[in-house]
Amino acid sequence: MEQLYDNFKNPKREYAIYPIIHGAAALDRRDGRNPLAETLLSRGFAGIVGNVPYRDNFPDDATEWEDTKRGFESFINLGMKTWIYDEKGYPSGTAGGVVLERSPEHPEYQAKGLYCYEYWRTLTGPGKYRSDVPGDKLEYALLLPLDGGEAVDITACKNEHDTLYFDIPKGSYHLFMMSSRRLFDGTHAAESYSEPRNYINLCDAGATRKFLEVTHEKYAEILGDEFGRGVRAFFTDEPSLISWNIRTAVYPILPWHRDFPAKFEAKYGYSFALAASAVVTRRGPEVVKRRCDFWEFVATEVSENYFGVIQDWCRAHGLASSGHMLAEESLSSHVYCYGSLYKCAKRMDWPGIDQLDSEPNRLMNTYSIPIARMLASFSDVYGGGEVFTEFSDHTSRMENRQIGMNWIKASVNWHYAMGVNNMTSYYSFDNFTDDEIRDLNTYTARIGQLIRLGKRMSRVAVLYPEASIWAAYTPSTRERAVDTSPDTQRVERTFAKLSWELLHRQIDFDYIDEQLISDGEIRDGRLCYNDREYESIVFPATNVLSLRTVEKIRDMLDAGIGIVFVGDLPELARETGAKAGFYELLSPYFGRPNFAVIPISDGWTLPSAKSLQALARPVRVMPNDLGSVMTGAEGSASISDSEVISDGILSHTRLLDDGSKLVFLCNMNGGRYYGHLFVYGAKTAELLTPADGEHSQATVDVIAGQTGFAISLRPYEACFYLVK
Repeated sequence: MEQLYDNFKNPKREYAIYPIIHGAAALDRRDGRNPLAETLLSRGFAGIVGNVPYRDNFPDDATEWEDTKRGFESFINLGMKTWIYDEKGYPSGTAGGVVLERSPEHPEYQAKGLYCYEYWRTLTGPGKYRSDVPGDKLEYALLLPLDGGEAVDITACKNEHDTLYFDIPKGSYHLFMMSSRRLFDGTHAAESYSEPRNYINLCDAGATRKFLEVTHEKYAEILGDEFGRGVRAFFTDEPSLISWNIRTAVYPILPWHRDFPAKFEAKYGYSFALAASAVVTRRGPEVVKRRCDFWEFVATEVSENYFGVIQDWCRAHGLASSGHMLAEESLSSHVYCYGSLYKCAKRMDWPGIDQLDSEPNRLMNTYSIPIARMLASFSDVYGGGEVFTEFSDHTSRMENRQIGMNWIKASVNWHYAMGVNNMTSYYSFDNFTDDEIRDLNTYTARIGQLIRLGKRMSRVAVLYPEASIWAAYTPSTRERAVDTSPDTQRVERTFAKLSWELLHRQIDFDYIDEQLISDGEIRDGRLCYNDREYESIVFPATNVLSLRTVEKIRDMLDAGIGIVFVGDLPELARETGAKAGFYELLSPYFGRPNFAVIPISDGWTLPSAKSLQALARPVRVMPNDLGSVMTGAEGSASISDSEVISDGILSHTRLLDDGSKLVFLCNMNGGRYYGHLFVYGAKTAELLTPADGEHSQATVDVIAGQTGFAISLRPYEACFYLVK
C-alpha cells in the first residue's frame, strides 16, 4: 500500500499531458540538442504528438525524414514518449493529397457519393416519359410506386446521350435517380480548417494501403526500432465518409463505391438500389429492414477497409492504432459519417475523442452524447485499456475568452471520470507560468496513474441503439444532413438524456451492442463478457431489435438480471423490419422487480433507487443538504422521485485485484459540495487528493444504518476514495 501512496505522490511522467505540436517534432540541428524537448521536459509534459513537417517535396524529401527521425529521438532520449500524427492537417487519409495525386490509375480511391434526386411530380401510367439525368454519372433510375409496391428499375432506359426514355407502367409513381459524383463541393473536403483537398474513399482498402505506404511505412523506416517503446501509437484524425454537406445541399447524399452493388447483393440477396431508395425516400416494402441493411453494409465497409487495415498494420508493427472520429456527439452523425461509429471504433486499439470545450457547463452539456464515456467504453469492454482525448479550449479562444487553470483541471477531471486516460492537447499555455504548467502535469499524472489500477466497475450496460437509429434516420439537404423527424430526434434525445441521467447518479456504465448481448454468458445473475459483469441492461428508445436479442433478454430476466426499457418496448424485428410480437414475449415479466419500462419525460426520467430495483447502484453519492446542489441565479436543485440528485458530481469506480474499490469523484459545479459516499459493503476508506498527492483516513459517518464517507469538494476539485 505504501508503494501505491508513493506512486500517487510522485507519478510517472508518461501519464501527464502530450502537447500536439505537429511539424515541430522534426529537428534540423545536427548536434541532437532540442530546445523544445528540453522545455517540455522541464514543464513536466509526458512527451509529444508530432509528425513529419510536410515540406514542399513530401514524401520524397529524405532530409525532412532525417530531421523527423532526429526530432523524435531527441524526445525519446530524454525519457519522453511520443505519438505520430498521421496527416498533413485533417481529415486523415490523403497524406497531404499525395494518395490521390499519385494514383490516377485508381479512380476508385476517390471519395464519391450518390446524389439522390426524387422528382416531385407524380407520373401516372400507362404512358411514355422522357427525363434528363443529374450528373456526373447516373447509377440508378427507379420508378417508386406511391402505393408502396416494389420499385421499377428503369436504369437501362438511358440512351447514349444520358437521357431516359421509358414506359410508365399502370399506376402512380415518383421518378427517383441516383448519380455518383466526386465528393467535394460543400463537404468536409472543402470546408476543413486544413486546406481544400480531395479525399479518399474509406470503403476502399487499396486507398488506405496507399496512405500507409506514403506515411506509416516511411515512419517505420526511420523509427521502427522505437515502435511500441518510445513511439506509442499512430493518431488518425477525423476520417469520415464525407457523404454529407457542411453547408446546405441540393440533394441528399449517400456513400458510394463502385463495388457496392455486387458486394451488397452477394451479402443481402437483393439490389443495392432498393436499399438506397428506402434510406432516402422511405418508400417500398421492407423499409426498416432495408434501411438497416444499407447502413450495416456501409459500416462494415468502412470499419474493415479503413480502420481495420490501419489496425492490422499497426499491430503487425508493435504499435497501437488510435485516433478520433468526426462529430462524435450525435447518433445521426455516427450514421452518415461511418454507418456505425460503434463498429468502426471496435477496429481501433486506443479510440479517442476531440473535446474542444474546457468550460465546465459546456462539458456537462446534456443535449450531446457524453462522448468521453462513449469512446472509453471500448477500452473497458474490449480490453484495450487505453483511450485518449485531443482536448483544448478551442471554443473559448474562438470567442476571445481566456480560461483559467481551474477549468483546465476541471476538464482533466471530467475526462478521467468518464474513463479517458491519455491527454493529448492543443492548449497553448502561453498565459501560464512554468510552475503552473508543471503543477498541471503532475496533477494529471497523479490521476492518470492511479486510475489505471484494476478495472472499471460497470454493473450497468447501455445498449447503443444502432438498429433503431438506422431505421429512423433519413439523410437531408440541411446543413450537416440533420434529420429533424420526430423518430430520429426521439432516439437521439433519449440516448443522450439517459446517458447523462446515469452519470448524474454516479452510476458506472458501459455502452454495448447487440453482438455483445448475443456473445455474453449469463452467469450468477450477470451478463458476462471478457471481464465485464453486468447486473442491469438499459435499452434507450429501442424500437428495433433482433429476434435473438429479445430471446436473450428473456433468458436474462429469468436469471435475475435487471432489464430497463426507457421508452416503449421494442416493436420491430431487425431481421424483417416487421412487428414480431415482442410485447407478447415480454409482457409476462411485467411486475417483476428486475423488469421496468419507463416512459420518456421532459424532466427526470429515471426514478429513485427505491423505485427502480432493476438498475444496479453499488455506489451512491448523497448531498448533506440542498445547498450543495443548488445551481443557477435563483438556486434550483434536481430532485427525482424524492431523491436529491448530485448532478454536478461525476464518478468513476475501479474494482481492484484485492476486492477493494477506488472511487474517483470530481465536482463540476461552481459551488462547494458537501455530501457522503456510500459503497455497498464498505467499512473504511482512505482519502487521496491529486492536488497535493497526500492521503488521509476518510471521515466515516453512519447514516440511516449505512456507512458513509464524508465528501467535501471545492468547485472543480477532485479526490479519490480507496474503499475497503
